[in-house]
Amino acid sequence: MRIRTPLNNKKDDLIFNIIQGDEKAFRQLFDMYYLRLYHVAIYYLSSKESAEEVVSDVFYTIWNRKETLHEIENIESYLYISTKNQALHYIRRSNTPECSPLDLYNIELIADNTNPESVLLDQEQQELIQKAINSLPEKCREVFRLFLSDKLKQKEIATLLNISQKTVEAHIATAYKKIHAYLKKRY
Repeated sequence: MRIRTPLNNKKDDLIFNIIQGDEKAFRQLFDMYYLRLYHVAIYYLSSKESAEEVVSDVFYTIWNRKETLHEIENIESYLYISTKNQALHYIRRSNTPECSPLDLYNIELIADNTNPESVLLDQEQQELIQKAINSLPEKCREVFRLFLSDKLKQKEIATLLNISQKTVEAHIATAYKKIHAYLKKRY
């Protein structure tokens, strides 16, 4: 039996109100998830405008199909997966090149660091790191991206991907070890 926490009750109430057509509740959901979903979309897309469009489409669909929201067991996972799928659909539809995880990582580092000179990597290093990330097994790479780029907690990743938290920890540790070994071998 699932015990409801105050957070679950709050989200359940929010979803219930959205189903009833409450625009204020919908705005709360939008504010709660927009930035996180934007990060998911920008991972796959090359432009912020495309990412914004994808996230807007996801919320547009939520609002237009609000009567079916009661069928969704985990709204957070649903939003993440919908955003990922919508971004992939956008790529197929428009042949937009994907944004590499390294590009996003470097953008975030520069934004978070007050000394940009300490962050800048030359082109060769960037390519080497990208190759290291690309050499990771698919699931490991996906977990690593969600952890590093999307800044999701291990528990959130486990829920999103329907895997155990220990598996998430193992994938992250493996990613760091393999990237480190890859770079060490080349320097």
